[in-house]
Amino acid sequence: MKYQFLLPILLFTLPAISQEASRAEAIRDHETLSRKITRGWNTWDNRNVLSHVLLPDGFSLHLGVEDALSGGELHLAFTGNKVKGSERVRTLAHTPDGAYTALKLHWKEFIFTVQSTAAEGELDVLITPEPAALNPGWLTAGPEFLYGKTGSAGWQGPSLNVRTSERAFRIHAIGKLGSIENEKARLSLDGPLAFSTRETTLEAVRKRISAAEAAYWQRRQSFGAMGEAYNVIQNAVNWTAVYDPALDRVVTPVARTWSYGWGGQKEGGFVLFCWDNFFAAYMHAIESKELAYNEVYQLTRIIDELGFVPNYAGPGGEYSRDRSQPPVGGIMVKEVYRMHPEEWFLEANFDQLLRWNRWWAENRDIDGYLAWGSNPYEPTENNRQKTQNTAEAASFESGLDNTPMYDGVPFDTARHVLLQADVGLMSLYVADCEALAEMAGLLGRKTEAAELKKRAEHYRQKLQTLWNEEFGLFLNKRTDTGEWNYSISPTNFYPLLAKAATQEQAERMIEEHFYNPEEFWGDFILPSIARNDPGYTGRDYWRGGIWAPMNFLVYLGLRHYDLPRARADLADRSLHLLMKNWEARSQVLENYHAETGGHPGYR
Repeated sequence: MKYQFLLPILLFTLPAISQEASRAEAIRDHETLSRKITRGWNTWDNRNVLSHVLLPDGFSLHLGVEDALSGGELHLAFTGNKVKGSERVRTLAHTPDGAYTALKLHWKEFIFTVQSTAAEGELDVLITPEPAALNPGWLTAGPEFLYGKTGSAGWQGPSLNVRTSERAFRIHAIGKLGSIENEKARLSLDGPLAFSTRETTLEAVRKRISAAEAAYWQRRQSFGAMGEAYNVIQNAVNWTAVYDPALDRVVTPVARTWSYGWGGQKEGGFVLFCWDNFFAAYMHAIESKELAYNEVYQLTRIIDELGFVPNYAGPGGEYSRDRSQPPVGGIMVKEVYRMHPEEWFLEANFDQLLRWNRWWAENRDIDGYLAWGSNPYEPTENNRQKTQNTAEAASFESGLDNTPMYDGVPFDTARHVLLQADVGLMSLYVADCEALAEMAGLLGRKTEAAELKKRAEHYRQKLQTLWNEEFGLFLNKRTDTGEWNYSISPTNFYPLLAKAATQEQAERMIEEHFYNPEEFWGDFILPSIARNDPGYTGRDYWRGGIWAPMNFLVYLGLRHYDLPRARADLADRSLHLLMKNWEARSQVLENYHAETGGHPGYR
C-alpha cells in the first residue's frame, strides 16, 4: 500500500509508454519491410536501365552497346534522355519486384528489346534485336560492383564466375561470343541472345520469360478497360525506383535523369520532391504495399530533423531547409491506408505527419489565414538552392514555381510569407487535418484527434471567407490590401477537397468556371492557369501546362459532392491525355501542352 501514490502517475504515463512501445514496434516492422524490398535482382542502378543489380551484394551485370564500325559505345542508358542523338528507351513493363521487366532501346541503327525475369535469386535476361544487316554491332556485358561493395568476377569462356561477400554464382551468356577484354564480353547482335544464372538454353530462357510476361499480362487484364493505364503506372514508378546505398533503402525519384544530376555520376544519386513522392507512394500502392509504405516512410523520416518535409531532398542531407511543399502527406497516407489497412503503417508515420501539420500553423499563418513562405537559414556549401526568404522561394514552396497567381504579390521578409491568403494551401491543409484526425481516431489518439478537428474547422471557416459571391469561386486575397486576386488556377477548386463549399457553391464553381472554355474547359484539361489569364501560354510550366497533381486533387474534391458529370469528364479527359502520349512515345510527361495535349516543348 505504501506505493499507492504512484498509481495516478502510472495511469497518466501508461498511454505515453504504450504509444512509444507501439511506435518502436511499428518502426521495426518497417525495417523488416525495408530488408525485404532491398533484396534480389532488379533495375536498381539509377545510371543504366540495361543493368541488372543483385542486392544486398551490390553486384551488377552491366550491359551496353558497341558500334562495330565506329567503335562508339553506349555505356549508360537512361529513360527520358533529351540529349541530341542519344538513346531512346521505350519502357514496356515492370513489376515492383523485378519478376518481369521489358523495354525497347533504339541507339543509332540498333534496335532491340530487353526482357528479364527474376525470382528466388535467379535471373534471366533475353535480348531480341531487330535486323541491322549493315552493322549488327555488339552487346557488351561485364561485371561491376556498386555502392562500395567488393567481390571478384571473371569470364571463363561464356560463363561469368562471380563471388560476392554474400555468395558465389555463375552467369551464363548464350549467343555468339566475340572477344573478351578487361572483363567485358562482346556478343553479336545479329540474333537473339540471353544471360542466365542457370545452366540453360536460349529456348528455356524464352520459356521462363514468356511465363513471366503472361503473368504480367494477366494482372494487367484484370483491370479491364483500365489495364493499359495500370501498365503505364507500373512503368512510371517501377522503372524509376532505385537504390540509395547511404541509407540502404529504395527511393523513387521523379526520373533517372534527375537522379544522375544529383550525385548519380557516382552510383546512388537521387532527388525526392515532397508532393511528387507522396503521389508516388499512392501510385505504388496500386500494386505494391511494400513500396508504398516505404515511400511514405522515407519522406516522414526527414521531419524528425527539419520539422517538415522539404521541397527537395538529395544525398548527404541536401535539403531545401527554408521551405516545404503542398501538405498532401496526410491525404495520401489515408489513401494508401484505404488500400492496405495495416495499423502499424499509421503508427510508424503519424507523429511525424502531426509535427509537420503543426508546423504550417506555426510558420505560415498570417492574420488567421495560411500563406506560402520561405524561412531564412544559413546555406551549406553543397546546398543547391541559395534563394530563400523571397517571393520566388515562397512560390517554390507552393510547387507551382512560376504561376501568375503570385506575380506582383509582395513578400514579408519579417514574417517570411507572401502577403496573400492562399485558397489552395488552406484547402489542402484542412484536408490534411481531417485525414490525420481520422488516423488519430484509428490509433486511439483522442487528444490529437480533437486538436486536429479544431484546427480543421478554424481554417475551414477562414477559407469560407474567401468565397467571392459575385465571381462564383473561392479566390486568393491580399492580406495587406484586402484585394481579390482574379488570377485563377485549378487550386481555386481545392475548397471542394476541404468540404468548404456548399452544394450550391460547388455547382456554381463547376458550371461557371470548370466548364468555361475561356478558363478551364477544352479538349485538354485542366490548364494550370485560366486560359484567359494574361500570363497564360499553354505550355510554359505552371503558366498553362496541364499537371497531373492538379487534376488528381480536383478529382478528390469532386468526390465530396453530387457532381457526377464533372467527375466523369475530368477522369476521362485526364486518361485520354495520359494515353495519347503513352501510345505515341511511351512517355509519362511532367506536364502537357494545354492546346495540343502533347509535349510542352512543342506546339
